[in-house]
Amino acid sequence: MENSEIKARLESAKDEKNAIFFQKISPTAKNVTGVRVPFIRKLAKEIVKDNGKDFLENYVVYSHEEFLLYGIVIAYIKAPLEEKFAMLEKYIPQIYDWSGCDIVISSFKFKENELIRVYDFIMKYRNSCHEYETRFMIVMLLNSFIREEYLDKIKDILETETFDKYYTQMAAAWLISVMFVKYREYTLNYLKYNSLDDFTHNKALQKIRESLRVSKSDKELIKTLKR
Repeated sequence: MENSEIKARLESAKDEKNAIFFQKISPTAKNVTGVRVPFIRKLAKEIVKDNGKDFLENYVVYSHEEFLLYGIVIAYIKAPLEEKFAMLEKYIPQIYDWSGCDIVISSFKFKENELIRVYDFIMKYRNSCHEYETRFMIVMLLNSFIREEYLDKIKDILETETFDKYYTQMAAAWLISVMFVKYREYTLNYLKYNSLDDFTHNKALQKIRESLRVSKSDKELIKTLKR
């Protein structure tokens, strides 16, 4: 698929009302056109089927939706894991809003035998001073590593990482809330004894209480842990 055709397809799918709405929920997004994510995913699959590597090497990104498309193509492309890591190393430092992180990460599906290498890769972004590099690491943990064998590692990261920016704090809170749903006793004990900053701790409690997968009694219990 020619780059001109890709741009024409995206142009035809612009949605001004959606662009206005999205700009409100992601004020740092740049050049928003309102193309909806399902359309971008569909287009990414077509690009990968045609010639994904050529797209990644030659496409010039201008709009926010093109940036999402670029990241999703990385997720969908059939390539060795190490090649995908190299692609991500170029993409991650360019992330400037939550969607360029979260939507792209949700597009990845890893095999069981790949998880150790994926974990080692995302640890490169541990203790990063860049907000969205840290968010990338946290959301990757949420997406692929909330499993028993990684719980202690995640807890160690939560206890040693400095969450001093809004989108990293919110990601950490989100991570903890999903941990609670999947591993209630482990996470409850952690919430009772942790060194998180008050904002992140309380946001985690809020997200747990907002979850439809948490019982009313647990929501009342969680309320008592608020600082």
